[in-house]
Amino acid sequence: MPGKVDRIQDEALRGSLADAQAALKAGDYKRVVEISSAAYVELLQRKPEMLQGQQQFMNVVFFPRLGAHLVVNHDGQPEIVWDRDKFVFSEAVTYFEFTVDRLLKAGL
Repeated sequence: MPGKVDRIQDEALRGSLADAQAALKAGDYKRVVEISSAAYVELLQRKPEMLQGQQQFMNVVFFPRLGAHLVVNHDGQPEIVWDRDKFVFSEAVTYFEFTVDRLLKAGL
């Protein structure tokens, strides 16, 4: 059975998350958070309905807040706000797993 990352349908997003997985194994935890966060923003940009009404609240509030958090700017676009630039394994894996799960759920 293929791993979760291998089940991501979109080739570019699958490649990004594979890079994040490699960075996780290499101990580059900030890179994992950067890639995972960017992939989640990409998901929200591709599926703008995820940022409407109650869905916006759910998708912003449940995004991990472990040193980087998601906001919707004044133009209605999602962006990541960085609170710090160092992360540990558990934080990086949280961002990674959250993003992979959301991409799979969205069918991307």
